[in-house]
Parts: sequence; C-alpha cells; structure tokens
Amino acid sequence: MKHSRQLLRPFAIVILSLFILFVVIQFAPAAQAPTETASGLTTHVAAITAAPRATVPAPTAPPGAPSASNAGTILFSAERGGRWELYAATPETVQAPAQWKQLTRGYDPVRAPALSPDAQRVAFQSRRDGNWEIYILDLQNGAVTRVTNAPAYDGAPTWSPDGAQLAFESYRARNLDIWRVNADSTNPVNLTANDPGYDFAPAWSPDGKTIVFTSWATGNKQLFAVTPNGEQRTNLSNNRFHDEQPAWSPDSKHIAFVSNREACAVQVQAALDKPPLQGGVDSGNCQRRNIFVADFDGTRLTNPKQLTYLGRDLAPTWSPDGKQIAFTVARVAQQPLYTIALQEQIPHALTTAPVWVGTSAWSPNAIAIGAAPVDEPPLYVEKPVPATDGSAYDFAGMKEVYLAPSWGILSSTVSESYRALRARVAQDSGIDFLATLSDMTRLIGSRCDNTCDDLSWHKSGRAVDTLLSLPTNGGDAVTLAREDVGGEVYWRLYLRAAKQDGSMGEPLTAAPWDLTYNARANLAPGQGGVEGAIPTGYYVDFTELARLYGWTRIAAHDDADFDWRNHREALEFWHFQKEDGLNWWQAMQQVYPPQLLTKNFDWEIIVNTWEKEPSRVYLKDVPPPPDAWPWYALVPE
Repeated sequence: MKHSRQLLRPFAIVILSLFILFVVIQFAPAAQAPTETASGLTTHVAAITAAPRATVPAPTAPPGAPSASNAGTILFSAERGGRWELYAATPETVQAPAQWKQLTRGYDPVRAPALSPDAQRVAFQSRRDGNWEIYILDLQNGAVTRVTNAPAYDGAPTWSPDGAQLAFESYRARNLDIWRVNADSTNPVNLTANDPGYDFAPAWSPDGKTIVFTSWATGNKQLFAVTPNGEQRTNLSNNRFHDEQPAWSPDSKHIAFVSNREACAVQVQAALDKPPLQGGVDSGNCQRRNIFVADFDGTRLTNPKQLTYLGRDLAPTWSPDGKQIAFTVARVAQQPLYTIALQEQIPHALTTAPVWVGTSAWSPNAIAIGAAPVDEPPLYVEKPVPATDGSAYDFAGMKEVYLAPSWGILSSTVSESYRALRARVAQDSGIDFLATLSDMTRLIGSRCDNTCDDLSWHKSGRAVDTLLSLPTNGGDAVTLAREDVGGEVYWRLYLRAAKQDGSMGEPLTAAPWDLTYNARANLAPGQGGVEGAIPTGYYVDFTELARLYGWTRIAAHDDADFDWRNHREALEFWHFQKEDGLNWWQAMQQVYPPQLLTKNFDWEIIVNTWEKEPSRVYLKDVPPPPDAWPWYALVPE
C-alpha cells in the first residue's frame, strides 16, 4: 500500500497546514503593517517616499452621518451577464449579488456613479444613446435625465457642493479636459483648455473651493488642482510617481488617491527636475497600485500615508462618516469590492463571490428605488456538437476565419462565443479584428521548443492568438498597456476605433507600453520597455470585450530562459483562451478519446523525455502514475 500512502500525503499536508493556520490566527498578535520606513528606501524624489502604514486621523463626521450600526448604502457599477449596470447594496448585502438592487437597466455600460451632496441623485456615464454621455438618476422616483449632449466623449462626473453643477472629463476639444456644466445641462465650460496634456477623473471638494483631477501634463500622472473657475492650477503631487483617482474626505481635509510610489520608491533615482522618460518613472516598471491618504491644507498635499497593500487597489470612495474607504482590487478572474477603516487599516472584502465591480459611491441613506437584479438574455449560446470517436464533443470548422494559409477549427463548445465576440468587436470598433488570426487549434501531437507549450490550450481547441499588429492609416490599430496583477505581468489590448467621432471607444488614460527596440535596448535595458506617450483619439478595450464573452488573457512568461523582458515571443499579449472553469486535462477530455490522450500525454514521456517540470504537469492535471508523487511528498521515504 506504499502508493496509497503517497497519494494520501497531499491531503495530510492540507490538513496539517490548516491546523497550523488556525493556531497562528488564534495566538498571533494583531496584524502589523510592514515595518519599512521612508529612511530605509533609496530615493531622491523631493522628500516624497513610500510612507509606512501609519494611523490616519479620521475626518470629522458631517451632520447626519450614519452611525456604525447604520452604514448606509453603496452604489456601484458592476457587470452581470456581460452587462455593466448600476446597483445598490448595504455593506452587509454586497456579498450576495442576489440581494443587490438594480438601479438601471438598458444603460449598459454604466460607469462612475457620483452621489449628489444631498444623496437624492446619482450622476453616471453611459453609452445608452450611442456615445458616452452623463446622466442623472433621481433616487426617489427613478427618473433619468440626460445632462450632456455632444458627439464627443463625456464621463466621470463629480458634483458641486450645492448640487447645482457637475465637473466632468470630456474630449470635446480633441483633448481630454476638465469641464463644468450646470446640472440642468446649460453653460458648459472648459476649465483646462490651456493644458495640452490629458486631464481627467475630477473630484470637487465638499467645501466647494477646489477641483482636484489627474493630469498627464508632466509626463506622468499627477494630482492637479484648480478653482471651480479653472484658475490657480497647481501640481499637488509634484513627484515622479503616478498619482491618480483622487477622492475627497467629507470634511475636505484629506484626499485619498491611487499611487505607485510604494512600488517605485526603491527604483527611482533621477532628480525631480529631470523630465520623466516618455511618461512614467525611469524604470517604467513600477506597476503596483495602492490607496494613499494625504492631508490637504488648501494649497498642498502633506503627510501621505499608505493605506492598502493588496497589489492593484483602485477607485477609492469615502464612507459618509469619513471613517472608511471603499475600493476595488484588480484580480485575474474578478474585481471585488473592499472596505478599509482608517483606524484599523485592515481590508475587508465585501464581495466574496467572483464579481466585477467598477467605481462606487457611498450614501448615508437607504435607497428607495431599485428592483431585484434582472437576468438578461445571454450574449451568446454555445452549440456543442456530439462526437462519434469516443470523445464528448467534436471540433467546429471556422471557415470564416482566415488562418494562413487556410482556415482553422475550434472546439464546438466555444465556437459560438468566438463568433459572437468577433461580431461585437467589429460593431464596437469598426474593425473585424478577429477575421484573421495568428494561431488557432494545434494538432494533438505537435511538439514545441521553449517558445511554446506542449501542453497548450491551443490543442484543446479553446485558444486563439490574435494578430500581433494591424497597420491602418499610417499607424498600428493595436495598442498595449501593461497591468501587473497578482505578481504576474498582463497586457491590456486596445484597438484604435475606425470612427474617431465619439461613436466608438473612448480616450486612453493608461500609458501604452513602448516595445520598440530603442525602449527595450536603450531606454530601459533588461526591463522590457517603458511607458510611452498617450496617443490621441478613441480606443476600444478589446481585452474587456473578450472577457465579457469568456475569452481571457494569460500572463507573460518570465522563465529564466524565456522572459518577456528580452524575448518578444514571451509577451503573449495576443493569446486568449476560454476555460469555462475547466482545467487543461478536462478541456482535452472533451474533444479527444481516452486512448488518444494516453498515447500522446504519458506522464513519464512528458517528464523524462520532454523534460517538463513535474509540478507544472501536475497543474495541468495530467494523470500521474503512483510513483510520480515523491516530488510532492512532505518527506522522502
């Protein structure tokens, strides 16, 4: 029974680990922040350093703020069934999507909810009428009013403290600027007309004196401030990091914002008076994003303190009493909503089910309107074809998709979602981007060198590689932005819209990644490139569209002999696969009979002849023989 004991070892390890974890939790002291202090970091950046986690004084609660037992209601944009709409839930019921209140329907996509000062209305942006406009939803009677009416992109509204005006970001002047408009749609004014850089994500202070926003004016994202009349423009950040997404505390004394200064402080060596390298800091690789809180004395930000450490923390919003901040955390397969109390500084996940939450607003009141979430018709319906060779399903010919020199096939379990995605991308961008591919389904017996995987999802018929570039109108329609999630490097792929009149896409606010030889070899040798300059115009987020249809990206490779920083084929920005909750072996079992799988994927051959790392083969769920377990054993026999 030697083999039986070996097979049981993983379960024993799990039980032992859980017991140890229980003991640690029960008897460990209260969680402590990282102990690094600013003095322990190497930086020459004008006294701006990665601050240690320290106590942030809670702002004074405004009149009528909810008590601890009445935490109010969080309004947020979220995706359900491929559609982004506006929802509301208490902090206690956010974790159960079935208990959400759906506030909009037919406004997909909805973004950037902003609560009016009296908590009776919420402004948001939507493409309901064919382009991005700003709307106001009355939270008492459910009436929706369109505020802006221009062909160009309008978004990210924020209220004046009297509720009579809105500030917002707009591309009306063929440049992303901060505008102001009356809530009744009259008198739109460009507040940053004289700034050639992109200005976006405004936040109007509750005392009415200041509008803070994010700007690319210095070549990296900085927090700037202007008066409501567009005067006294001031750089509040004044550093070489990326500071963005500002949010005011209820008493106007503090600003929460997103920054990469903790990730960059060790790396940045250049003096502040030197210009940034094509956008961003010298290394260009400071990719973590965390929430910071700084004091605001009316003219400058002081005493910045890091509040979160989860890796890619975004979109902060304050609770009505100023004691907590809600924010989202970007993960590989979800984007949950969190809260963190300024005094405790321990993050709490409000959403436990896999959900995608966007930005949010926090109301002190219960929401009178809304209904149970509506299940809309699916974006696609797969049509799996039963197989006759001993496998479960057959492949489907994709003759309408060009794959040089002919056409390819996909598993019939995913072919319809691909067709639906192709149509959606063509509709939203004006480009039939998925009509031609670089790669599709590979033969089961095909072998690879170190630039590809013998156990690839391509063999399951559930993966495609897009074109690496798409020359159009003298440029490339494909643009990439780097996103580090969960310690891995991912790429967000954008397509330059065929129509540049505002009816397709939106302006970019994320810097594209410069993969040119100059960037990789000269500007940032060994770093794989740098952030490039923001391109003008409208772009469509292909990666998000693919995700809505179940097709997800994969991380770039960073193996010692196959690293994206020095090997272009390791980038993998072109690869998308549809897993549907399956592991690789289960996906292969759907389309190949058992005897063919056994013949082509024998564990001993994979590990000994192909020299694949056993742990990676195990993660693919290829059945191991009993004697293959010693590598996984706690102690050898």
